[in-house]
Amino acid sequence: MIIPATRTEVASFFIRLTSLPPSTLEIDEQKTVSQQSLTWSFKDMDGNTVSLNSLSDKPIFLNFWATWCPPCIAELPGIKELHKVYGDRINFVLVSNESRAKVRGFAKEKGFDQLPFYQNEDVPREFSSQSIPTTFIISKNGNIVLDKKGVAKWNSEKVEELLDKLIAEE
Repeated sequence: MIIPATRTEVASFFIRLTSLPPSTLEIDEQKTVSQQSLTWSFKDMDGNTVSLNSLSDKPIFLNFWATWCPPCIAELPGIKELHKVYGDRINFVLVSNESRAKVRGFAKEKGFDQLPFYQNEDVPREFSSQSIPTTFIISKNGNIVLDKKGVAKWNSEKVEELLDKLIAEE
């Protein structure tokens, strides 16, 4: 029997073991982020306001997650590894609607405090989803090239190839 206090960790472990790399969108399936969504803003862990369009100098890895969500927790180690390799060439934006204090405490306890977490409750319609985690990878020119609902293995060769391609684009 699983002890309730460890249920999330155990579930996250098994989810992580069975997760697969995400699939990219075909060219004809890609959408350009709307001007309205580009002006969407959120708060960093220090309370500073950041807008999506202020990050358009690099591709964007936009992830919606929560501290109570086992699939979200399961994919954070892979995101952490990806961030270690690409953090200076990709804008990582990990958004939760939970309080900054809750996210900060979780990140420190679990060893994710170097990840760029943000807080916001109002999400543009084109990024809203009925499930978390949800992740979008957006090119420098504003195209959504990946739209993944649910857990994925982010530190994979397939994702790295996509990010390398997006970084190389002019």
